Amino acid sequence: MNRDLMDNSTLDTLEAMLRTRTIEELAQQFHKAVDAIGEFYCLLANVNKFQPGAIRPTLSSYPKEWTTHYIGNNYGQVDPLLPRAMQTTVGFEWNTCDAMMNKKEWALAADIYEIGVQDGFVLPIHGPGSSVFFASFGQAGRTMPLRMQIALSMLTMQYHQRYQQLTAPQVIQPDILTARERECLAWVANGRTTSEVAEILNVNDNTIKFHLKNAQRKLECTNRVTTVIKALSLGLISI
Repeated sequence: MNRDLMDNSTLDTLEAMLRTRTIEELAQQFHKAVDAIGEFYCLLANVNKFQPGAIRPTLSSYPKEWTTHYIGNNYGQVDPLLPRAMQTTVGFEWNTCDAMMNKKEWALAADIYEIGVQDGFVLPIHGPGSSVFFASFGQAGRTMPLRMQIALSMLTMQYHQRYQQLTAPQVIQPDILTARERECLAWVANGRTTSEVAEILNVNDNTIKFHLKNAQRKLECTNRVTTVIKALSLGLISI
């Protein structure tokens, strides 16, 4: 495992978000984490894939005047970021939509330039059915470094996970993971690589991979990082 990805500061930030008890606490932790990365206007919202213009924000740091202007001009119906987000499962920079924009869409772009936003980054998270979680970050710069996109993506995924937990709490059986699976995850959470965990537990690498894969499947996660974070948030392991 990449030690940079799972260093203590990263885990501390993500764990703080996942230990929040209210939506308000979660929003505060998210804003704090985003501010540590850079200066952005951010919008997080739930969107129906078949009605992308009807967004339901869960968090926004845009000025109230801009939000009123956006709604008053019905910009949700012409915002090029929304249909693009409905059609892709990967993050993208705003400027990748430029070549396909029409006159009304350029009018929206011109208006947002007025508040100092020139480019940004969008991460869509597609849920069950027609639901899509839409995260958009606007910035003054014309391009956004890849490492910044990665950092914002990680924060957004953990915000979304915790938001889902707070609004629809999951019921997880305490014994869903075996003792060995919890042990392997705990060592990974403390920054150990597969080989290091294997040496500590006196087994081979494949055995550790087997237990981690089982834990990932049981917790319905997509990778090792999110498995560790979910196990921490559910109290299945500690660091």
